[in-house]
Amino acid sequence: MCVVALAHRVHPDWPLILIGNRDEFHARPAASLHMWEDGSGIVAGRDLQAGGTWLGVHRPSGRAVVVTNVRGAMPDPAKDSRGALVTDLLRGQGRFADPAAADLDRFNAFNLFAVGLGAPRLFTNRPAPQLSALEKGVHALANEPIDRPCPRAERLRAALAAVVATGSDPEGLLDTLTAEGDPALFLMGEVYGTRASTLVAVAADGAVRMIERRYEAGGRPGGTTALDFRIG
Repeated sequence: MCVVALAHRVHPDWPLILIGNRDEFHARPAASLHMWEDGSGIVAGRDLQAGGTWLGVHRPSGRAVVVTNVRGAMPDPAKDSRGALVTDLLRGQGRFADPAAADLDRFNAFNLFAVGLGAPRLFTNRPAPQLSALEKGVHALANEPIDRPCPRAERLRAALAAVVATGSDPEGLLDTLTAEGDPALFLMGEVYGTRASTLVAVAADGAVRMIERRYEAGGRPGGTTALDFRIG
């Protein structure tokens, strides 16, 4: 994911809303949103090159995790997969299920939201490794280090905050994610661009609505998957 916003315990009907766009090379293979069949309990799309995911929900526990890359440094192929970090955090098992700040430099540059049973957490390794709890409210991340202003993240944060303020249906944010202009939420490109827009909305009773809209090269629609399930 390359721009994402999180609303935690501020919407009257949906205590958790997670919305964002995944920007990636169109040639990188990926599976669409589905319930993984490996016994992990993960509901997510899947990166078929590295095996992890960029955004997912762990159905048994209700954990939700989303990651963005951070621009500025060339990726080092020798580093651990950011998608594997997401997967371990979702499952609550594995080498990086409960990472320390010192572990975060094992990955290429990233920002990450992790939501579990307690307060949501922000993980990042730019400009320096950091793990911090987030207050209830509306938060956003994109491709910039967290110490720099990011108009793209602010545009999505403001859109989600407006939905929260009116108590309206968050599904309309999927249309918001197609916005171009400056700053653009949706990146149009034949080689690289927005591949998917995803919404996760979790109700107080544990009901989850998860929708993924996919896009092909040039921004052409590539299909939609909508799943309804219950956590716990």
